[in-house]
Amino acid sequence: MKNPFWRLAPLLLALLLPQPALAQQRVLPGALLLAGYWATCGPVETEVLKINDIAASVAGRIVLNPSLFELPRAQQLFWYTHECGHQIFGPSETVADCWAVEQGRIQGWLGKAEFEQLAVVISRFPGDAAHARGPARAAFIRRCYDR
Repeated sequence: MKNPFWRLAPLLLALLLPQPALAQQRVLPGALLLAGYWATCGPVETEVLKINDIAASVAGRIVLNPSLFELPRAQQLFWYTHECGHQIFGPSETVADCWAVEQGRIQGWLGKAEFEQLAVVISRFPGDAAHARGPARAAFIRRCYDR
């Protein structure tokens, strides 16, 4: 007779392995698996919640819209890192954008091709009270990337 453990092993393994953030509502600091990458922002926790933006930074927490997980890997990591930048540096959109692009380049998840895709996406944004219009914002992050 076969050992019953082997029938339960896949279930036990699935329960023990970290799950992608999409399946979670609240993610403790250091436990966010984002596009196959362990994304962390120091002691900041992450919440996956349907909001009117792709991501947001609020009082010690990063909020990710579930639609973020449908984006290409580099864009997922850019938006997470952008919000982490707010946690570290405050409300400046330009500082958060620049820091996210620089981190992506340094960490290797934002290569030239991925950057060009991101710049095209950002260039289409209309802008608002806090964010520059898309073309200006894309030009700014290009300068940050090229430093």
